[in-house]
Amino acid sequence: MTKEEQLADITADLVELEANHPFLARLFSLPAGMWEEVTILCDDLPQIKDQIKQLQKYSTDILQVTWLDYPYSTSGKGYCVIIFFAEVLHWNSVALYNKQWFLQKFVRQHGSVK
Repeated sequence: MTKEEQLADITADLVELEANHPFLARLFSLPAGMWEEVTILCDDLPQIKDQIKQLQKYSTDILQVTWLDYPYSTSGKGYCVIIFFAEVLHWNSVALYNKQWFLQKFVRQHGSVK
């Protein structure tokens, strides 16, 4: 599997798997458009951090992430885009995500977004 394919798998898991909701909660607590290293937002997700560290053994690239509101979504209100970027590889991935739904669900389950 190429580095790009591994990054695609990692970022898909971050957005899709419920076990990774702490990553999304931390991401959405940042201002829109603020870039952050993915590993910082995955502090208590050791499996994801280990996967990224394995990739970084062979490259100095740092996986960055940000989000932006996306009011033009044909899926309805409350959507955003999550952008992942690895500069050295010139790799990126964009996910359309229902941020409003996530925040309502997360707050209902955990009381707040930290």
